[in-house]
Parts: sequence; structure tokens; C-alpha cells
Amino acid sequence: MPQTSVVSSPIAASRSAAPSPFECSWRPGGSGAAWVHIAGELDLANTPELRRVLSDAQLYARMVVLDLRKVTFIESSGVHVILDAAANVQPGNGRLIVVRGPTDVDRALTLTSVSSQLLIVDLDPNDPPVRALLHLA
Repeated sequence: MPQTSVVSSPIAASRSAAPSPFECSWRPGGSGAAWVHIAGELDLANTPELRRVLSDAQLYARMVVLDLRKVTFIESSGVHVILDAAANVQPGNGRLIVVRGPTDVDRALTLTSVSSQLLIVDLDPNDPPVRALLHLA
């Protein structure tokens, strides 16, 4: 079943006085899809939670949409979890779609060459997940 977690990161706290709390959850998106929502700073402390949420979503749905629009920071550990989730998709039997995040997050994916290994799409920030999934399907 969909779950939500909020985790404060000590690494993020050292970077700024008021870190963005990490939120990670998934929910059914209709048509056999799952919508994974992440918000806040994705660092080493949060990657186990992201890995678990992505795994749960992939067990539920063949198409998983990973929404990075509200991610404020991403470390290489977060990038690796996303790549691992993409590698877990069975060829011809599933899909991981990444919704492009803010400029700094997108730059991290580009600099690590991850963007060439994933399907990354742009969506209107105000687009509700169900409507967005219809555009992607």
C-alpha cells in the first residue's frame, strides 16, 4: 500500500540552517502505473527510503513515474538508487519514467551521464499526476 516517510537529514542540516525535510511516497496512478513523489533533499541518509519506495512501486506497477519536480538537492547516492531502479525494470515488461526536476537536480543527472540512460520528461509543475500519466502512457 502507498506509504509516506519524512526524514530529516543530518548531512542536509550541515549545509543550511533550515533543510528541506525529505518526503518520499508512492501511490497508484491508474492504468497499472505507480507515481513516486520525492520532495526535499535526497542524500545518503535518505537513499534507503527511496530504494524501498521505488521497489514497492515496481512490485505494484509495470510503469513507475518518478517525480523529481520538488527535489531541492540530490547527491550521487540518490542518482545511484535511480539508476538501480531503472536497471530493475525487466526489458519489454516495465518502464521507469523520470519527471525532470529543478535545474540543479537536472544538472546533477546530466553531469553524471544518467540523463542519457533514463527516459526523462518535462511536465507542467501544476499538472496533477493522473493527467500527467495519461500524457506519458
